[in-house]
Amino acid sequence: MKTVVFVSEKGGVGKTRLSDELYFYYTRQNVPTSLYSFDGQYKNRNNDKKVNNPTVSIVDTPGRVMDAKTVDVIQGADVVVIPTRLTGGNIESFTRTVSLVKENTDCPIVIIANGTNRFTASASFMEWLQKYRQKEKLDVVMTIPQSEVLVQAENCRCSVNEINKHSPATQAVNMMCDKISVLAGLPVEKRETKSKKLIAK
Repeated sequence: MKTVVFVSEKGGVGKTRLSDELYFYYTRQNVPTSLYSFDGQYKNRNNDKKVNNPTVSIVDTPGRVMDAKTVDVIQGADVVVIPTRLTGGNIESFTRTVSLVKENTDCPIVIIANGTNRFTASASFMEWLQKYRQKEKLDVVMTIPQSEVLVQAENCRCSVNEINKHSPATQAVNMMCDKISVLAGLPVEKRETKSKKLIAK
């Protein structure tokens, strides 16, 4: 069994949404998948998304200082995903999360800059992140653009692929899932790369 852990000391960075997307990604491929939430946002979530003998377990950790339970799952992880929002107010908690993860595992770490946009704050954060990435030797940094499709998927309790599979945010989410799968040695989803040709009748 492979374990993918989503972690951040700060809430509201997208851990729950992105862990849901990875869950949908594997269930679309009929890969036995369990999703565990330590976050407590959804009372019925654990019962709804557990299977016997899963090939992959996805863990959504709480947005607060890491406790012993969170550290344990990080130590047993095959991939750790650290999402962050692109504001100066997230830098301290983000860097602390990276340090704590690196202290507790040697597994691949995927950084997700969640909610990129054209504004100055986003550009400034990405400039800082590139320097921080080099300093900390972080191999994988990915971006997901700000988009209503993520909000709509959350409201509908479905994947962004069911809302708009052509959205840049959907494509970025799928690329994130592909990368996590490659790093964990899990199946990569096969998707249509070309539009179907319309034939006039």
